This record gives sequence, C-alpha cells and structure tokens, in this order.
Amino acid sequence: MAPLRLMLLCSLLVTGPLWAAEVSNVSLGHDEGIYHLRLEARLDAPPVAVFAVITDYDRIHRLHRRVRESRVIRRIDARTTEVFTELKGCVAAIFCKTLRRIERVTEHPPYELSAVVLPDGSDLKSGRVRWRLRADGDGTLLHYESEMEPDFWVPAMMGDALVARSLRNTTTDMIARVEVLARKLVVGGGEPWVTERPSPDTPVFEP
Repeated sequence: MAPLRLMLLCSLLVTGPLWAAEVSNVSLGHDEGIYHLRLEARLDAPPVAVFAVITDYDRIHRLHRRVRESRVIRRIDARTTEVFTELKGCVAAIFCKTLRRIERVTEHPPYELSAVVLPDGSDLKSGRVRWRLRADGDGTLLHYESEMEPDFWVPAMMGDALVARSLRNTTTDMIARVEVLARKLVVGGGEPWVTERPSPDTPVFEP
C-alpha cells in the first residue's frame, strides 16, 4: 500500500501472483539480512487517485486479505503520520507469523510517499518504502522501492529465495489491488475514473 508499501516480509503472505497492473523491471535482493525490492508498474488510474488509496491508512486492510488491522497512531504534521499495521500469513504452509509494524510516513502529494519503520513496537529491525508516481497518459507510472530487515527468526529451510519471491508476489498483488480501488474513486468531475472510450452522453473526468 504505503504502509503499503512495507508489506514486505509479510512475504509471509504467499499466494501466486494475481496482478493486473503492468509490472516490469522487478529487482530482488538479499544482503546481510536485509531484503530489497524494486519494481516499476503502470496503473490504469491517475496519480491523484492512486495517492488517495495508498494514504487511506485506516483502510490498508483493503489492499491485502492478510492485513488484520491498520490505524493512524498520530499525525505529526500535515504531511507526516505514524501508522500501525498488523499482518498475518504463512509461507508455503511451513512458517506462520503475525507481523506488527509502526511506520513514520511522509507524504508529498500527489506524487511521492515514503515510510520508515520505527523499530520500537515493530517486528522489524529496520525497513523503508518509497512510492513515486508519475502521470503516464490516462494512467500512472509507479516506481516502487522497499527494504526490510526482520527482527524475528526465519527458518533456514525456507531459504532467502523463497522469502524474496513471496515478497515480490505480495507486493505485486497489493499494487494490483491499489489499481482496482483507485479506478473506483470519484475524482475531479464526479465520476469514477475510466479509460474506456465513453459514449457522447457519459461524463468523465479530464485530467
């Protein structure tokens, strides 16, 4: 999501990839206990709608079925918010974990959002995520970067490759859900965002 983002090692949330958004240039890595993910995606909704979805912190649960709770802890200023999220999932039916995290999220609407994990109260030693949005015709080009360092034991039998693959699948599923929700938003002219050619009588938001 925001908060989305850092859904990270709920890489714990293994399912097959379900994305509809056009995902490309995926880069996965693991170094000294830290997992890295970078990707690009094209979403069929405008940046203002995508940004509204990923900053709806009290409803992050809409972005993945494994999110059990999300809420704003406090708003530090107009652009900075501390957010709590709890997720639960399993990797290959081998390892299950409830993951709690607190993030400090900084907004630069409607084109950039970054979040940093606060270790106190989190099950992560460190973590960060960055969403960069750019208008691309009728849609949005997303540049997504995240890194995460777990503060709990991960069974060696799982292997870093399995964890990294789970992280990728969870994140791309989440991005697909962001696209779905963003397309349903009422923006600008008061109609849900659509990119299909409307009939002459159908009102549509013009960016």
